[in-house]
Amino acid sequence: MAKRKIAFILYQFGVLSGRSNGVRSQALSTHNILNELGDECILINVWEHYDWKSFDAIHIYGYDTAIHTFIKALSSKNPNIFISPIIDSTKPYFLYKWATFNGFEKLRLYSNNYALRKALQLVKGVCARSEHEAKFYKESFGINSEKIFTIPLSYSVEAPENINEVLERKENFCFHLSSLYQERKNVIRLVEAAKKYGFELVLAGNKGTDNEFLKIQQAIGDATNIKVLGFLSNEELKEIYSKAKVFALPSLNEGVGIVAMDAAVYGCNIAITNLKGPVEYYPNIKTVEILNPYSIDDIGKKIVKLLKQNNDENVYKHMFFNFSTNNIYSRLKNMYDGQKIDQL
Repeated sequence: MAKRKIAFILYQFGVLSGRSNGVRSQALSTHNILNELGDECILINVWEHYDWKSFDAIHIYGYDTAIHTFIKALSSKNPNIFISPIIDSTKPYFLYKWATFNGFEKLRLYSNNYALRKALQLVKGVCARSEHEAKFYKESFGINSEKIFTIPLSYSVEAPENINEVLERKENFCFHLSSLYQERKNVIRLVEAAKKYGFELVLAGNKGTDNEFLKIQQAIGDATNIKVLGFLSNEELKEIYSKAKVFALPSLNEGVGIVAMDAAVYGCNIAITNLKGPVEYYPNIKTVEILNPYSIDDIGKKIVKLLKQNNDENVYKHMFFNFSTNNIYSRLKNMYDGQKIDQL
C-alpha cells in the first residue's frame, strides 16, 4: 500500500505552552506512530512553504476562535481535513450545546465553542479519544455519528520486555505524575489522603512557579511520608514506574490520563478518577480502583486497598493488547480512509 503523506497542525496555544501542553504531547505521540509504521507525517512549521494539495490528509490538533475561518480557507486548498479538538469537560451536554450557539458571526462575536461548531461542519472527520468525548461532539455540537471516529490514545512509554521481572521489583508506595500545580489534578486532596491514611506518596512533574506550588507545599507541611520530585527523564520515569506499586490519578478533569496508562504498562495497580473518559480505558480489572476525586477518604481507602493487593500482569496485558501503537495505527488508517471502527 502506498505511503500516506499527512500534515499535523497544532493550535496556537499549544505553541505557547510548550512541552507541558497535553494536546501537543498527543499530537507528537500520534506523529511518531504514523512515521514508525510506514506513513510520512509532517509537523507543520509556520515559517515553511507547503503544497497543501500534496497531502493525503491534514490533521489539526486543538482549536480556538479562529478555527472556523482557518479551516474554511484551508479546505479550499485541500478538503481532506480531520480534527482532534480534544475536549476535557465534565459539564452536562446541554450546557455545552448552549455555548456552541453563543455567537454572532456577522459582527465576529463568538466563543471558541461556536467557532468549533462551525468548523466541524467543514471537516471530513472528528477524532475522539473516548466514547464519552464522542458523545460530546454528537450531542453538544450536532455532528453526525458517521463523521466521528473514536481513536483511543496509546501509552507513551516503551513496554517492558519482561513484565514478571518488573512485578518482582515493586515497592510499597504510591506514585503520581502531572502538572502538579494545576487544580484539576487534585494534588492537595491526594496529599491530604496520604497524610490521613499514612501511605508513602511520591509526586513528580511540573511544579509550576514557587507561588503556584506554595499551596501544595503548605498542604504537605512536615509530613515525612510524602516526597516531591520535579521533571523526570524518560529513563527515570521508567525506573519509578517499575518500582511503584500504585499509581494514582484523582483528577477533577481529565480526558484520558496517558500517565496512568504508562504506569499500567509497568504493572502498577491503578487508582483512577471516576470521570467517564478515563474509566473507559479500564473495564473490570481487579487491580484498578475507581475513586471519587472529591472525597479524601475515598482516595485514601482505595489507594491503601491497592497497596495491600498484589500486582499482576492483567492490566499490562490489557494495555498491550488494546492500546499498542499497532492498534492505534490501524484506527488512524481507517479514519483517513473513511472506514468506521467505533468501540474501544
